[in-house]
Amino acid sequence: MSICFFISFFSTTNNPLLSGNQTMAAVTEYDRKRLKAFFDHVNKARKCLYDAMDIDQAAKGKDVRTQLTAIPLYVEAQSSAEAAQKALPKVIPSSQADKIDKDRRFLVTCISGARDRISDLRQLQRDSPSSFLASSSRLPGIVEPTTIQGGAKKKGIAAAFASQAEQDILGTIVDSTNVGLSDIVGNEDAKQALRETVILPALNPALFTGLRSPVRGILLFGPPGNGKTMMAKAVASEGSYTFFNISAATIMSKWVGEGEKMMRELFRIARERQPSIIFIDEIDSMLSARGEDENGSSRRVKTEFLLQFDGITTTSNDRIVVLAATNRPFDLDEAVLRRFPRRIFIDLPSAEARFNAFKASFSATKCSLSASELRRLADHTEGYSFSDLQAVCTEAAWAPLRELPPHRIQRASDRDVRAVNFNDVMKALSVVRPATSEETRQKLREYAGRSAQIPTR
Repeated sequence: MSICFFISFFSTTNNPLLSGNQTMAAVTEYDRKRLKAFFDHVNKARKCLYDAMDIDQAAKGKDVRTQLTAIPLYVEAQSSAEAAQKALPKVIPSSQADKIDKDRRFLVTCISGARDRISDLRQLQRDSPSSFLASSSRLPGIVEPTTIQGGAKKKGIAAAFASQAEQDILGTIVDSTNVGLSDIVGNEDAKQALRETVILPALNPALFTGLRSPVRGILLFGPPGNGKTMMAKAVASEGSYTFFNISAATIMSKWVGEGEKMMRELFRIARERQPSIIFIDEIDSMLSARGEDENGSSRRVKTEFLLQFDGITTTSNDRIVVLAATNRPFDLDEAVLRRFPRRIFIDLPSAEARFNAFKASFSATKCSLSASELRRLADHTEGYSFSDLQAVCTEAAWAPLRELPPHRIQRASDRDVRAVNFNDVMKALSVVRPATSEETRQKLREYAGRSAQIPTR
């Protein structure tokens, strides 16, 4: 039997959250059983607490009866947290010390926060008109938390239970949208690759094991303005993932040690909310190639990212995908790039995609553009990104309004404004030019030819 030792980390002098006056000792089988019970109670407390907060926040100010169903969950969370405190053995493996420290801090917050919410909700129950609750002599049954809006955890009531770092990370969670990959124009190869690597494994995890195990790191790269972020959100929506929208500003800090702490907190919360997608936009601004002139804080953040990423790849039960986007993949650190074995090139739209983009953009605006004219416009806009095309359409839509004098605009209706025509769009093309140079596009295509795992077209 291997021997693990307790370390002085656990002394009450150094850490007031941890009890006992232990010295170095061997971990017994009895200690291991108690430690397992401790983790089981912690996990139950955490689940009950998050479910209670979901219900509490979503129903607050809208449905008192539903909000009161959070009480039993808060009670269970408090009870499980107290049971976890009692179950913790006097001697623990040194390798578990950091995790246990974090869990102990969570338990303290859970107990005090749950107690406060129970008191508040019971007061709400007493203050509610008796006729409102007369239909039931008992507290309403527990509402399934999955019926509550997923974004409830990241604001309001949840703030009372979270540290500042946790609040910052929870604030990056983006509520699910109704946009799917089929709603996004163009890049069919890229969308198919995302379906295979992210969406399908989420729908039936048991089928994707062994050699079919999904990759944990996917890099979307290509010219700016072509829907990389929209694709990531669509994937999260279709696969029912919790979506963390992360940028360098979220993680990096001027304070020493804060960047690494935020990175650890990000992955910890992603594990709690799994299945999760951690989307890192403009990843090159945070995880670029290391150099001699790099400051220590930036280097430590990169190291922490690599450690945390390796943690999710070595744990088969974790359902976390790191999805990153960049316009400059060649600037990424090689060690970081190795964590993204699936690299998907998001190119500028093809002629067919540009035709569909024009058609969709003008669908809600009065225009006289025929299908043949839309085809001609698509042919004229080689090298334009989707965001460039949107800017062209916006500029063209203003042309009819500019023909009206200011005093008429104040009283005008849509009937007084003529339809957008072909000439309006052609004039707009002389104002709005492509944001991506041919040199940049060629450089990205060459990189895709060397490093992307899907054919480009």
